Amino acid sequence: MERRKSMQWIQQGIMLDKDVLGLIYLYMSWAFADVNIALKKPTKLSSIFDPKVSQQMDYICCNSTYAVDGDKTSLFPRYPSGDFFCTHSDSLAYQQSWWAVDLQEVYVIIGVDIFGRTDCCTDQLANFDVEVFMPTCTSNNWNYVEDGCKINCHYQPAASKRITVSCPSNTKGRYIRIRRRDTSYLVICEVEVYGNRIINFHKSDLGSTIINHACRKSGYGYVGPVIGTSVAHSYIQCTSTCTTETACYAAEYDNNTNVCTLKGKCLNETQSSLYVDKDKHVLFIR
Repeated sequence: MERRKSMQWIQQGIMLDKDVLGLIYLYMSWAFADVNIALKKPTKLSSIFDPKVSQQMDYICCNSTYAVDGDKTSLFPRYPSGDFFCTHSDSLAYQQSWWAVDLQEVYVIIGVDIFGRTDCCTDQLANFDVEVFMPTCTSNNWNYVEDGCKINCHYQPAASKRITVSCPSNTKGRYIRIRRRDTSYLVICEVEVYGNRIINFHKSDLGSTIINHACRKSGYGYVGPVIGTSVAHSYIQCTSTCTTETACYAAEYDNNTNVCTLKGKCLNETQSSLYVDKDKHVLFIR
């Protein structure tokens, strides 16, 4: 009888809501990556709200760094009678509001925890995407984030005080960007990012899944030192060849000639590492 009850309990547990199971999986994953890798890392904001201009008031406010300062006591801001230690963009008619953090290394991103205001104005954290960018060159600066491959981890339509985001399996990147789909204010009080640093893709145990999850840019060639060339039947074969070469960072494949060119890391961080070529594919191995 007791065994039957136990089996019924297990069967009921299996029928748990998918969202609940997802959260259980997320928190189990975070147990193995419990360090906030965004803490005090470099940040950038599309624009900064200036209370002197907008409200004719003078108080400490709005810097992009407040979102990664590790201080969640500011979730209930002391505005308007005091300072406001949350990231706060301006609302510009010609620009979507966004905030980004540079993790300074490439990670497999497991999850992102976003904290908004708790006093009011939850609409200031709404209608946004959480995006992860894999750079085309490890030394690229902020100006070339868009060159990289982008994965959309989550879209949040509703206003929220806090949202916990689980990224798709094997999401890899260096930059995390939270971007509104409109031009309204974006206000974030704290962001925590959890993940595992990738030491060397070539030494990983991912095997053939490297090819499936490689960062791919179609219609572009890559500026980088040539390691070698060969003929390949497809960009997949070309990418596979790159994974066997420790120094190979990018596999450049030409659809017309079937030439596979293996290239190392780009050498110039002050310019884009890509150039337009409609016949080529570039896949980055990191």
